[in-house]
Amino acid sequence: MSNLVQRVLAAAVFGPVFLALFWFGGYPLLAGVCAVVAAGIWEFYRMLAQKGLQPWAIFGFAAALIWCFTAFIFGLDAFPLFFTALLLISLVGALCTPCNRLLNAGATLFGVIYVGFLGSFILLIRNTFPNGASEQGAFSVLLLLGIWANDIMAYFSGRWFGKKHPFPTISPSKTEAGFIGGFAAALLIIGFGAHALGVFNITQSLILGLIVGIGAPVGDLVESMIKRDMNVKDTSELIPGHGGMLDRFDSVFFVFPCVYLYLLNL
Repeated sequence: MSNLVQRVLAAAVFGPVFLALFWFGGYPLLAGVCAVVAAGIWEFYRMLAQKGLQPWAIFGFAAALIWCFTAFIFGLDAFPLFFTALLLISLVGALCTPCNRLLNAGATLFGVIYVGFLGSFILLIRNTFPNGASEQGAFSVLLLLGIWANDIMAYFSGRWFGKKHPFPTISPSKTEAGFIGGFAAALLIIGFGAHALGVFNITQSLILGLIVGIGAPVGDLVESMIKRDMNVKDTSELIPGHGGMLDRFDSVFFVFPCVYLYLLNL
């Protein structure tokens, strides 16, 4: 089965599930985000182990999931207390590690922040923006559709027209044509979609489109950089045609925090 067919079939199965979770929110979305974070943490620590490090997997799992529950219930205001406790516990734990103390502690912390903390912004946006509760589900779904549109158009425009590879050592398959095609798709969908919700003016909507159009490929590049540093092609084979959970949610982990920061300052 070709990679494209696998991608389409997997998207047909998992796409509606995540669209429904983002639309309805609540505890079903919390369960979905926790599943994504748990799988992502497993993939991240698995790569670290292949690199010769020894991350504290159980501690990292627990910390990431506890933070998702905390963010869902209390919001981002609880992060200073959570991160302070996480840092202090990690430093004490490093004292009990036989070797590579700081490397293992730092790798464990980075996994919690990259996967658990950034992933929790799905919940934070779904529960917070826009101010009208009836629009929150539609807005979260719109962001997800914009990210997917960016990924799909980047894939096809890159294959059809791509010649220049701006990041050959990080992601040799990414091209300038792919970036332009994905950016245009995200800008159109988010720009018009956000304005159609009736809570953003046209300028705010286009800025949201810019954030998604730029943030999605940057998030993908960041994850590609991590994989190249770990000498792996995909984080796992969990999703046929797509690779691992981190391969599928790398853009989401980057875009949702960027959108949150923008909306917080409107």
